[in-house]
Amino acid sequence: MGMEIEVGRITAFDNVHGQGILATVEFKDYDIRHEDIRVDVCIPLDKNAPLADIEAQVLEKAKQQLRDLVNTF
Repeated sequence: MGMEIEVGRITAFDNVHGQGILATVEFKDYDIRHEDIRVDVCIPLDKNAPLADIEAQVLEKAKQQLRDLVNTF
């Protein structure tokens, strides 16, 4: 079946601790059981951005975090 990417748990916050959007991106490989990768990301808060744009930004940030991690090895 291959790899599936799921963006979830999108949460916006704007309080005394700061502001932003937290989300989780899961890279699921259905060919190999229990081999999922979960990446938590935080992007700047944009209250006027549509959900599709937020999901795209979150996905790109998660991919960049994985690239940066792999480059450290």
